[in-house]
Amino acid sequence: MNKMEDLKKKTISGVVWKGMERILAQLVSAVVTIVLARILVPADYSVVSVVAIFFTFCNIFINGGLNTALVQKKDSDIIDYSTILITNTVMAGVLYAVMFFCAPLIATAFKNDLLVPVIRIMALTFFVNGYKAVLSAKIMSDLRFRVFFWSTLIGTVTSAVVGIVLATRGFGPWALVAQQMTNSVIDSLVLTFTSRIRFRFVFSFDRFKRLFSFGGKILVASIIDSAYNQVKPVIVGIKYSAVDLAYYNKGKTYPDLISNISNDTLSSSLFPAMTKVQDEKDSMLEMVRKFMQLSSFTVFPLMIGFLALSENFVRIVLNETWLPIVPYLMIFAFSNMFKPIQTGNLQAIRALGRSDIILKLEVVKKVSYCIIIALFVIFTNSPVLLAVSGIITSLLASFLNTYPNKKLIGYSYRKQFQDLFLNLISAALMGVGIYFMKYIPINYYLLTVLQVLAGVLLYVGFSLLFHNPNLFYIVRLLKSFFKRKKAPVETTESEGE
Repeated sequence: MNKMEDLKKKTISGVVWKGMERILAQLVSAVVTIVLARILVPADYSVVSVVAIFFTFCNIFINGGLNTALVQKKDSDIIDYSTILITNTVMAGVLYAVMFFCAPLIATAFKNDLLVPVIRIMALTFFVNGYKAVLSAKIMSDLRFRVFFWSTLIGTVTSAVVGIVLATRGFGPWALVAQQMTNSVIDSLVLTFTSRIRFRFVFSFDRFKRLFSFGGKILVASIIDSAYNQVKPVIVGIKYSAVDLAYYNKGKTYPDLISNISNDTLSSSLFPAMTKVQDEKDSMLEMVRKFMQLSSFTVFPLMIGFLALSENFVRIVLNETWLPIVPYLMIFAFSNMFKPIQTGNLQAIRALGRSDIILKLEVVKKVSYCIIIALFVIFTNSPVLLAVSGIITSLLASFLNTYPNKKLIGYSYRKQFQDLFLNLISAALMGVGIYFMKYIPINYYLLTVLQVLAGVLLYVGFSLLFHNPNLFYIVRLLKSFFKRKKAPVETTESEGE
């Protein structure tokens, strides 16, 4: 078996396993959230929500660019992994000290003394996350995505049981704390026994410098991105009202969740695979094109379908008091359509080791975004219109992320449009068809079921009519995956986990 064929099989396996892991994680999370929401009160959630504001930012320093650098480097060895593990441990210690001593100040600011012990205990997960990040980098580099499926299954289910049991016994916010910490610990333990890595107590300053030359720029870009992501919610909350902020956040959550399952599944499998062929321009181009085609084949119909069904979605999943989020659902569904373009191009640049371009792009994009947001804030007076700015920034991001790859791998705007056109036209026609079905005078529960079925049939039908190669590729991909799992394994190395 040649190198490319083996890499292709491992990537296919990775896509399937990563997809199952993402779907599993989101389903279990949704069920647990519903159960706990019926047991706990909003005040219990508020404690963990405040902690999340600070911990999300802190974890960027631990899960940021250095772990990405380990995956990007083709020949990472035990010295590299041990060096970054020590770095992450030191960083976790610094962050823990900061949060430990800042806990009383945070508790005073939010007028809740319970935040002090919660912050000091939950901050221990910094050490676990730093360790887990290095394990994950090793497993991703080896393309053994099956491991993530089992770690997620065991960790998520175990932590769910712990959280629900403690909640029913009156532990309040501590049930949520225990759930999150159990998930991190169990997940890390499973990865430990399956990662096939034995760390050494060794730190190479030379290796650190080389990894940091790539990862440091990715880290700065991640910090900029994280800070920007809080801008619009803060503006909505301050300029308008807390209710508008609730609508805004809720309207963004569901389109993000749906698109991320597909987009993140493919991108997580693509990046480590691309690093293996970073010196082969044609192979890199082929991988990026295939990512764009397959990701858009699923994201386009999901987002357009969600846009068309948004009102009935709110009525069925939430309730009519949440109907004001419908415009937000439609806006964010549309803006999420462009994620495959943004992600595919960025992953190619990362795999090539051009973190300098990533950082430059991030600075240019965020400066441009802030100007766009400022104009919307000045000239409009509606949180819904502010959300519309997300469509403009998403289009701009797609344009800017594409630009470097015309030179790096020869993937121009025209070629990318050609690769995505059949998926776009099939999804658009499907969307029109199911949207006008809403005028059928029947119960909206039944109508939604009919729209979903019609959407699937229409999209597959148009894909067949237009001879869309992506449909046939996905069918062959799944057949190849399940056929290979039934076939005898030739060698351990070609197992493709």
